[in-house]
Amino acid sequence: MRDQRLEKIVGDMTIANVSGMPPLARLLELPRTTLGAWPTPLHRLDRLGRVLGCEIWAKRDDVQGVALAGNKVRKFELAIGEARQRDATTLVTGGAIQSNSARTGAAAAAATGMDAVLLLAGRRLEPAAGNLLLDELVGAELHFVDDLDWDGLNEQLASLADRVRSGGGNPYVAPVGCSSPTGTLGFALGFLELHEQLSDLDLDPEAIVHASTSGGTHAGLLVGRALTGRRVRIIGIDAAAMYADVPAELAALAAAAGERIGLDHVGDDVDVRFDQLGDGYAIANDATRRAIRLFARTEAIICDPIYSGKGAAGLIDLIERRELRGPVVF
Repeated sequence: MRDQRLEKIVGDMTIANVSGMPPLARLLELPRTTLGAWPTPLHRLDRLGRVLGCEIWAKRDDVQGVALAGNKVRKFELAIGEARQRDATTLVTGGAIQSNSARTGAAAAAATGMDAVLLLAGRRLEPAAGNLLLDELVGAELHFVDDLDWDGLNEQLASLADRVRSGGGNPYVAPVGCSSPTGTLGFALGFLELHEQLSDLDLDPEAIVHASTSGGTHAGLLVGRALTGRRVRIIGIDAAAMYADVPAELAALAAAAGERIGLDHVGDDVDVRFDQLGDGYAIANDATRRAIRLFARTEAIICDPIYSGKGAAGLIDLIERRELRGPVVF
């Protein structure tokens, strides 16, 4: 499904950015099922900025409209688009017991008439609560395993896909976080959207700061930056340490996503910070809790303690240490 708004973005770019860039056209030609309400707003956070002494903007992917799903809808729009192109009947994906990505996939499947099968690491909660309750509400078939790491989860997704086939279905497998090359390109499209908003505001931010786990957000933003030629730092605040060598994995994912659309060089300046990990994935620390309170009390923006709260803590730390002086986009 072509997006006329994104077509306009391409049309408004300078000839220097577009000329000789078939990857941009290939990106727009990818099968896509539009689920979210785009573009999401770009808000200046004046009250938070006054507290921290820095010009801060927020790309509000938390306010688009799919089952409280946040920015992961960007990935699943392309994943579901590809699945439907392949006549898939069932989305198979997974994550932690309260996975945002798995819940988003289940909601996206429900919204497009597909079945969803989720593999979740952890014990079933009785009664269901949080994302697990939402998984059930949208009709996903749930399977539980004890504390598998991400690689183990991805390996077992293949077994669930085999079960779908044996039952006469046609599965489409999205890895943990939907951080496949296809899903990653959802954030290349997101960067195009942000690029237009920044251009309209005549705003040239010093950096984009975001929470990072499976790497699709970071890798996709790198692809979008390469497509537009915009010079901006992209800083990921790692909340999980999923890989032995996180920067190398993210660089490889960005390269694979770029290759998917014929982009030869994405760039290898992968800037990932690990100082907000604390005691590990899904364990909030004092910096996380402080960041959540500060965003809520200054801007009424609610961050979660697993991802965005740690990303917000990383943003605050970078500003307070004067590594970033602004403007900055969160």
